[in-house]
Amino acid sequence: MGPVKLKPVRKNYIWGTEDWMLSRLHEGLEDIPLLIKIITAREALSVQVHPEDALAWELEGARGKTEMWYVLACEPGAYLYYGLKHRISVNEFQKRIQNQTILEVCQRTAVKKGDVFFIPAGQIHAIGKGITVAEVQQSSDITYRVYDYNREDGNHQRRELHVEKALLAADFMPPLAGHHPMGPRVQKIGYSRTLLVQCPHFVVQLYEIEEFMEEIVKDTFQSLLVLEGQGTLKSPYGSMELSKGDSIFLPKEAGACRITGRLQILLSEV
Repeated sequence: MGPVKLKPVRKNYIWGTEDWMLSRLHEGLEDIPLLIKIITAREALSVQVHPEDALAWELEGARGKTEMWYVLACEPGAYLYYGLKHRISVNEFQKRIQNQTILEVCQRTAVKKGDVFFIPAGQIHAIGKGITVAEVQQSSDITYRVYDYNREDGNHQRRELHVEKALLAADFMPPLAGHHPMGPRVQKIGYSRTLLVQCPHFVVQLYEIEEFMEEIVKDTFQSLLVLEGQGTLKSPYGSMELSKGDSIFLPKEAGACRITGRLQILLSEV
């Protein structure tokens, strides 16, 4: 099996859209451990938290959710909530949810294009209005909302909060990582590579191709998300044109691949 260009699956929400670029919804990828999305937030997302694997299996019978964001675009003055300002107690967390003051202890962070945010399971977070991100995450839908701005859905009902489960999942601490790449930008012949995030669940790198790069798919699959530019991917299975917005699945059988052109690519693997 050679490289496959995937068609995005669009999902519409009260706050904006998600385009699932690599997911279990794609034919033949039902067991894929990653979910890669483009999230466009016309309005702020809920303040939420996700459980780690052990708790998720206990409560939901599914894997947990650690994720990362790479900011693709944002409106002037855009911000998001990234962890807490300081450690708080479980009691304070619960009371602030009840009296709707949880935002007072959430860390409000201004964003710009190219920012990187690592969100391990347990960290409180929320994407703000006017932000578009590429999100790489464990393939999981488990989200525990703790604050949703008192919004109503199409049926004029407030969306459900998940306070009791959030109390079990949240870590009540500031983020352990900053919002910057975990590794330096390394210049190679024809391209550069920057390690954005490395964790037990995935590795995400930014490739900035000026002329060409060669990649050998070995023990696992790789996902290529074209962020900017145009080029050509060549493999033992033939050639494929690449342009902004393309999502390419490289199975481990793809072998040696060569990409030529001027492109920015988000490369994700487990």
